[in-house]
Amino acid sequence: MRDALRARGVQAALAATALGVALVAPLATSTTQTAAAVTIAGAQSLSDKVAVTFARPTGKTTQVHLLAYNDLHGTLDPASQTLYGSFAGGAAYLAKVVKDRQRTYGANEATIFAGDGIGASQLANSLFHEEPSTIVSNLMHADFASVGNHEFDKGRQELLRIQNGGCSADGCTGAPYALANGGTSATFPGADFQYLSANVVVDSTGKTLFPAYGIKSFPTDLGNHKVKVGFIGEVLKDTPSIVTPTGVAGLTFQDEADAANRAVAALAAKGVKVPVLVIHQGGFQSGPATLNGCAGNLAGSDIEKIVQRLDPSIKVIISAHTHAEYRCTITTNGVTRLITSASSFGRVLSDIDLTVQSTNGELVSADATNVLVNNAQNKPGPGVTRQPDPSLADPAVQKVVDQYVAASAPLANKVIGSITADLTRTPSPLGETTMGDVIADSQYEATKAPTLGGAVAAFMNIGGVRADMIYTNSAGGEAPGQITYGEAFTVQPFGNSLVTKTLTGAQIRSVLEQQFVGCGGQTTQRVMQISATLKYESTPGAAACADRIGRIWISGVLVDPAASYRVTMNNFMATGGDGFTVFNQGTNPLGGAQDIDALTSYFASHSPVAPPALNRIVAPGA
Repeated sequence: MRDALRARGVQAALAATALGVALVAPLATSTTQTAAAVTIAGAQSLSDKVAVTFARPTGKTTQVHLLAYNDLHGTLDPASQTLYGSFAGGAAYLAKVVKDRQRTYGANEATIFAGDGIGASQLANSLFHEEPSTIVSNLMHADFASVGNHEFDKGRQELLRIQNGGCSADGCTGAPYALANGGTSATFPGADFQYLSANVVVDSTGKTLFPAYGIKSFPTDLGNHKVKVGFIGEVLKDTPSIVTPTGVAGLTFQDEADAANRAVAALAAKGVKVPVLVIHQGGFQSGPATLNGCAGNLAGSDIEKIVQRLDPSIKVIISAHTHAEYRCTITTNGVTRLITSASSFGRVLSDIDLTVQSTNGELVSADATNVLVNNAQNKPGPGVTRQPDPSLADPAVQKVVDQYVAASAPLANKVIGSITADLTRTPSPLGETTMGDVIADSQYEATKAPTLGGAVAAFMNIGGVRADMIYTNSAGGEAPGQITYGEAFTVQPFGNSLVTKTLTGAQIRSVLEQQFVGCGGQTTQRVMQISATLKYESTPGAAACADRIGRIWISGVLVDPAASYRVTMNNFMATGGDGFTVFNQGTNPLGGAQDIDALTSYFASHSPVAPPALNRIVAPGA
């Protein structure tokens, strides 16, 4: 792996966490403006300007091209993924767009992805321990990747294996493994790219888990002289709240801005004047979203808050995590920065163009374009089946995709039941979804027997509901409405196990309050999905946390604050995941089936499954 990186002019360096911060004076900036700027509190000016000029060139310049993607989540087969009226995404189709541009840009290109390349993935990838997605990124000649929260789903040691190679506990079941040089390996080779983790520290050593940054050099037209770009990789500091505790054991996730600023100081000491932040955190367009737009300007988003505190020398930011696409600029204290995000599942590629002063390596300007990754001959619509366009797929990556899809097909294409209409993650005004309801019902059914937990209700975290079930989908040739194991796995890919605990009625009220920002330490609104046996009144806009949850019923009976109830959740939530720390207070825990097994069993006994009425979370008096 490291030989492959060196061959592409790539360096990686570990940064000690005690590095000091050296702020670099900002260059004068100007922008090409395409919409009026919006002024917000704190002397912030945000707009959807995209071409940013930082300095006037004083001589020859060098173009450096960054190809960036994020949140691929092991999407080997694009299935019916769509975006902006097109079937889009999938590993082979993303690879074709990447490789075409790599050939155009030659040695003046770097390919980067901003985390979640693995985890929460399709069965064809997960069944082989996330190795196929890593092989795909190798074949795309990726240089660097920031870690994402899902890189930690299986823990630190498994992530180190993904980086360094070697077989999993049950062997190298994905062999033969395709190599970037055209050969194959009987042993999983690991990542050719370098993971970066400037803000993830190993408690026992005080050092970052992976290098804090990497450096790549690019040729100029000044003989052997090269310009350098540094890439700082980070993940959101709140990762421990959204990953199972065993996945982040022994690690500390530091403040993103502080860690990035330390890395900038280290890069400056090595003569690198163009630092690029690659961070698995992001925002959303708050108005009607467009592929290359910035509706709402990311104002108030998690990424915007981080950007406010960055060293002024960081002027280009590749963001991720929210599965959103945008191309924005953020101006803070006179420093304008370009920020991009490339949706998810390989549906978008960000093509970022840097103009660098050839003589001194300073950044002159930056621009970006988000490119939609089309994958079909036709357009989506009611009852329309995607017709793949092989000419839009990279042959080498398509061969890898075919290998693992075929290997997983006997399990993936097994029909487990049926639906009468779509089950989706589209929420009601109070946050309830049909897909989430069915999952919660399945977990209640799996644990209601006295010997299996004696549950009277079940809770499901909305972030764990990863896909919809669409009536017309037919990935394995099954009839409309039939649901396969592969489709169910895509909805529930984490392999979490069920846990039933005893909570008091008062604790049930408290954990429901924790769905809202500022209540019980919650930082993000997360409405849990609940089984049909549970119903409650919700007033999200109430000023006091205690006023946001009204009456609560279990099996039609008002919940008694002093009474005890057996309730089920997955092991992630049972240990306080997603900020639901009240579940930690539950007593008499009893382990149960895996979530995917509960869901498949539910379909076996309840098919055809109809979309539930969204009447479990209701307004007061409803």
